[in-house]
Amino acid sequence: MVKIVFIVVMAAILLLGCEKKKDAPPVRPVPVRVVKAELRDAPITVSGVGHVAAARTVAVQPQVTGMLQSLHFLEGALVREGQLLARIDRQPFEAKLNEAVGALNRDWAKAAQAGRDYLRYKDLIRQQVISQDEYELRRMDFESGWQQVKADQGAVETARINLEYCTIVSPVTGVTGYQQVKPGNTISAYQSTLVTINQVQPVLVRFSVSEGELALVRRYYGKETIPATVRVPKEEQDLKERGRLTAIDNAVDPQTGMIVLQAEFENNSLGLWPGQFVNVVATLAVDKGRTVIPYDAVMTRQDGSFVFVVTDKSTAELRKIVTGRNVGKKDIVVLEGLSPGETVITDGVIQVAPGGPVTIRQEPGQPAGQPAPAAAPASGSTSGQGASGKPQ
Repeated sequence: MVKIVFIVVMAAILLLGCEKKKDAPPVRPVPVRVVKAELRDAPITVSGVGHVAAARTVAVQPQVTGMLQSLHFLEGALVREGQLLARIDRQPFEAKLNEAVGALNRDWAKAAQAGRDYLRYKDLIRQQVISQDEYELRRMDFESGWQQVKADQGAVETARINLEYCTIVSPVTGVTGYQQVKPGNTISAYQSTLVTINQVQPVLVRFSVSEGELALVRRYYGKETIPATVRVPKEEQDLKERGRLTAIDNAVDPQTGMIVLQAEFENNSLGLWPGQFVNVVATLAVDKGRTVIPYDAVMTRQDGSFVFVVTDKSTAELRKIVTGRNVGKKDIVVLEGLSPGETVITDGVIQVAPGGPVTIRQEPGQPAGQPAPAAAPASGSTSGQGASGKPQ
């Protein structure tokens, strides 16, 4: 009985071995998005969030005390240097000027008479007709008379200046704030502020970068003009102004580890306003002819950085690369392992296997079989090394 069972089992095994093996199902290509590695300039930049500051802020105050007669500016309007802002009642100052002119004319006449007397007594003393004391008295009258004339001339000039101060003009080209005193009020010299004017052409922007970037900034600062650009948050595509880096603060904030940089912008469009928060990018230098790819394509592992390159056979080749610094917020420089023009997978890498087939996912309006165009150079960037890629 045992032999019969053994013979039956062996026969079944032989029959199974003789059956034709079924072919394994083909591996389906993984749909991916790709981009070609670019050869282009890679700017070395620092960026930060800052705020706009007026180049000059002037609190307009009267230089004489009197009644404010009228105001001649609109709140929040652009005024030019020398433009009329306000008038103070002139009548008291005109009276002072007339009084000073009258005193000058009177004392001038007295001094002239004292001069004639002095010359006459000078001849008499030579003839020994008068005493020395009388002569000295006339000489003193002559000298004191002309000193009084000089004092009166100063009083007239002061009165004339005070009368001119009744007309208040803008000391700077800028934007006015709110009127702080209304006509009819008495304003005090160097105490009452009529309006505050902010100079906004040009305008300053102060922004902070980390102390780790200070050495990089100092390496390039002062050698050549460092251009800067500014954008308003939530309007990143709207380039407001182009300017230049003008100053580095003299100390790092020990609490935040940040240092403040300053840039100047002409602000011709008046798109920047004092107190406004903005994003600033300063371009320290430009590296020519670098291979650049999106850093979303880079996978970082313990043994280095890798990318998937699409071969001519539409398979994914795992390629080890050496990365440099980041360029903007989206790209990274490749120092070794990749050539310009090679096609790199940017999306779908998690499903891709080394050597496995891939198919390029077509974007709307994109010609069949063509990879998506590489990202345009970004204006903002950081100077750190390496990138945080996706784990494989």
